[in-house]
Amino acid sequence: MVGGHRVFSACTACLNGIKRHTLPKYALANGRWVGTCPPELQGLTYVEQLLIARNRHSFCVAQVSCGQRFLASNVIVFGQPVARMYDALPPPKKDIEECLAILFVGSAKPTDEDIRRTPFLVRLHVVLAALRWLQLNSAAYADIRISMENLATYADNEPPVGIIYRRTGPAAPDESLAVYEASNERSVDEGDCVFTVHGLSSSEFVNMTYEAKLATAIRHFDTGGRALAYGHDQQPESMYHNADLYPRMFPWLYPYGLGGFGN
Repeated sequence: MVGGHRVFSACTACLNGIKRHTLPKYALANGRWVGTCPPELQGLTYVEQLLIARNRHSFCVAQVSCGQRFLASNVIVFGQPVARMYDALPPPKKDIEECLAILFVGSAKPTDEDIRRTPFLVRLHVVLAALRWLQLNSAAYADIRISMENLATYADNEPPVGIIYRRTGPAAPDESLAVYEASNERSVDEGDCVFTVHGLSSSEFVNMTYEAKLATAIRHFDTGGRALAYGHDQQPESMYHNADLYPRMFPWLYPYGLGGFGN
């Protein structure tokens, strides 16, 4: 208050918009407000994020390398031709089985403790709490149905798909190392394992079967491939005319369904 009058500071662009009685282009109220991530959407595992995402955008093959002193996980991501949208969440377990594969490699089979340290477990109460919060608070989730039938098909604190085991030597795979790392072995003996996500891009992957994608990912791991790129489809979803795409695909980043591209 100055001399009994309300005074506020505004940039030139916002001030011009206010003078014209229009919403300033860069105002938070103009679809730019994202909001703070609530506790219900924090600390989700990689698989839990897949279960609450309304748009499924990828096929994933996860490799977890286990040795005497370390765990390290890598995920190969294949783009899909169309981002599939769900009206009921979590999705049926068979849909997750079609888009996720977990491969354990190492000199010994993974123990229960090894599996608990990976980002591929499903905590049913966490998934349910996240979906209930999104249903009540996110504009992109207002019309979804929470399927208790689908949720009941997942085992609590276990991976949603079977684990494939392949015996190898104790060294860490090349693709799990950064370009500046000289050592080929890591020493992470407690806590969550190292987690890296890669993407594969090629038009031939679009129509691949589940088995073909799994074989391609395993071959990539075996040959030590490093240079990968995030792919896109020949006719990708437009993010400029679909403001709900990213909030539905990554609800933990856009908790209220606002702030997506094109808002």
